[in-house]
Amino acid sequence: MINQLLLICLSIFLYEFFRYIKFLNIIRSNLKIYPKIIKVFTFKKVSDLRKEKVILFYSKFLFITSFKIFLILILISSFIFLLDFLFHSFFYLLFSIFGIIEMTLFIITYHQLKKYICKIIV
Repeated sequence: MINQLLLICLSIFLYEFFRYIKFLNIIRSNLKIYPKIIKVFTFKKVSDLRKEKVILFYSKFLFITSFKIFLILILISSFIFLLDFLFHSFFYLLFSIFGIIEMTLFIITYHQLKKYICKIIV
């Protein structure tokens, strides 16, 4: 029973955490860079010096966004391992089929409920 409550709390925490840090925007900005880098290589009329500067800029941006994604995933993983350390069978529930289905259904329900409440208030 405690594991189910932890799973619900973890679901709410992850949902709100991803929304707060705008995780999908970070991933989208990371994915938008790849076509731009490929596009720079295909230009024939641009000088090599200009290509180097643009690629260096894109590479820095790509490194920073990838590092943000990596840090976010490390933070979430360490939080999950901390919960597993405190409650020993939580990890097994989290990655079981039942736990994944339960977490998915709860996140969908929480999202719909939050959207409905926000619509009523505003």
